[in-house]
Amino acid sequence: MLHSPFVFSLYQTCIKKQTNLSKFSAIENYRQLLFKNSSVINFTDLGAGSNILSNEKQKPISKLAKTHLKPARIAQIIHQIVFCYKYKNIIELGTSLGTTSSYIALALKQNFKPNQVNFTTIEGSLAIRQFACEQFESLALSDYINSIEGNFDQQLLTVLNSYSNVDVFFVDGIHTYEATMKYFKEALPFTNNNSVFIFDDIYWSVGMTKAWEEIKLHPKVLQTVDLFFIGLVYFRTEQNSQHFKLRVI
Repeated sequence: MLHSPFVFSLYQTCIKKQTNLSKFSAIENYRQLLFKNSSVINFTDLGAGSNILSNEKQKPISKLAKTHLKPARIAQIIHQIVFCYKYKNIIELGTSLGTTSSYIALALKQNFKPNQVNFTTIEGSLAIRQFACEQFESLALSDYINSIEGNFDQQLLTVLNSYSNVDVFFVDGIHTYEATMKYFKEALPFTNNNSVFIFDDIYWSVGMTKAWEEIKLHPKVLQTVDLFFIGLVYFRTEQNSQHFKLRVI
């Protein structure tokens, strides 16, 4: 049972399985093409998000898609969060092949004109970033996405300082305790009362789980929602400190 009106509303509008999925058809069709794409891409994997890809310099797009893409159900939840709460200042760490970025950009497109939003996605691999940008173009979403290539450690503070505040901070790149805590602390000064930080794969490793538990204890963090695959972090001062675990079905 949910005791928080905010979290109840969040569940009903964003987390509960959506019935109208037709608006995602173009992105999901592209996902299927990625699964069948046998062309090989050269890349440098700077993250710790996949044991399979460690130290590899080449990979077929199809295998990258199978190991890197966020499941449609989770990407749709992130889309709904951006759409329903009309967030427009967003930073994503880890573009990968761009499907989740496309879900975010689609939400922005449904609510705003391009000059009203600021969505920056950072990708460590130039080749993967270039491939993702082709996807954004094909989906008519390029005007809503500022794509940057580079190491998160080198790029994040520069990007953050170009924002007055950040509505959504989505961390889906280097899955280590040290990196997660570093990016969390760097982004904290840019929160507003309605901001949400989204952390991917919070149970991917002992280190990620440690980071998630430590983030929950931070005095500025007042509400969290554990969806197992991702963790949502809120800073809403009008509510008591509460932590929820919800099933994604």
